[in-house]
Amino acid sequence: MNGAPEGRPGQFQARVGLLAVVGLLYASACGGPYGTENYVVATGPGLLILLLFIAPWLYGVPLGLATAELASARPVEGGYLRWVREVFGEFWSFQAGAWTLIASFLDNALYPVLFAEALKYWIPGINGAWKWIAAVAFIALLTYLNYRGIRIAGAVAVGLNVFLIAPLVWIVAAGLLHARHNPFVPFMPAGTDPLEALGEGLALSIWFYSGFTEVSSAAEEMERPERNIPLALLIVTPLVVLSYALPMIAGLASYGDWQIWESGQFAPIGEFLGGRILGHWTFLASVAGFAVIFMSFLLWYSRLAWAMAADRALPSFLTRLHPRFGTPYRTLLLYAAGYALLALLPFDKLLVLDLWVFGAYDLLIIAAVIGGRRVYRDRPPGFRIPGGRAGVWINFLVPLATWLLSLVATAREYVVPGTAVLLLGPVLYVVL
Repeated sequence: MNGAPEGRPGQFQARVGLLAVVGLLYASACGGPYGTENYVVATGPGLLILLLFIAPWLYGVPLGLATAELASARPVEGGYLRWVREVFGEFWSFQAGAWTLIASFLDNALYPVLFAEALKYWIPGINGAWKWIAAVAFIALLTYLNYRGIRIAGAVAVGLNVFLIAPLVWIVAAGLLHARHNPFVPFMPAGTDPLEALGEGLALSIWFYSGFTEVSSAAEEMERPERNIPLALLIVTPLVVLSYALPMIAGLASYGDWQIWESGQFAPIGEFLGGRILGHWTFLASVAGFAVIFMSFLLWYSRLAWAMAADRALPSFLTRLHPRFGTPYRTLLLYAAGYALLALLPFDKLLVLDLWVFGAYDLLIIAAVIGGRRVYRDRPPGFRIPGGRAGVWINFLVPLATWLLSLVATAREYVVPGTAVLLLGPVLYVVL
């Protein structure tokens, strides 16, 4: 291992094609609606469904368009960290990296927590230390798959995606055939603070559609990334919207009882619509969903940390690659340890704080398209956001307004910790 080369752009090998990229992108951009069913109670059925259809146009689609254009112009390992550096310079590249590191721990720690919560369907009495042990086992297994390389992770992602989508198709078909409730009623729970309900629902829906940029971080490990990344985004985006909205509508229309919904509710809904077979399959599909999202994000984030170390923003020992598998194994182990600690925190606290951070670096990426039109002037032919200069500005201003609205809606409880994590990047830059 001591002879493994240090990180340099261009040293990764192209190992996966379009199918694996689609599988990994769908995993990081969706992975199914499992584990977030309790937001129906906090937000209200009608408002949540409305946000699931509106949020992709306000946030997810602009993010996907920006990623597609920049990946087409500059497919490089480290993806958006390198784009921000080349367009805006060292300071903003460091901010994007610092916010990414914070978000990478907050965001991916959500899925072991959801996994442990979902186990209550099979083990009703599980709690406390046993839930944490289950979360740590989940982290260890999926870290090992990433340790073995992107080819294995990509193949597992494709298989898990098929497994987790199939019961959702069954639930949607059976639920709509047995509809007996209006899924949009009530729009919001009676007596709920509208701003608080909007904050809960907007935080969840923006988070749902925030995973489109990470695919850029492993561009050099993909065949023809300048073609396959935009094409994968085109294929995956409509699938993501339907994967979130249709099962929620079908469950509310058939099962009803929105007031008692909690995390893991799709397993009882599956049992209601298709008996024990569909109930158990839906539970296992939720586990597959958490696993594939965690695994794909761990792949993307470990490459981003590698890129920061290669750019000397992190210690150089993190640039070492495994001599056999070609993976940044040291960053993988560091992430696994951090996730094990954060798995002790509740899901909702992690989610909203994560929203404050990932929104900041997402907007830097979208803004990089504006400057990128000048910096990458000699780029090869490829995808461009339509509409010329006005198009790229609209593509930036719409998600900016959406993110600022979400901050206002959640500021009552999160303004102090949210501001603190955002200011951590500039403070570290000054200190270092």
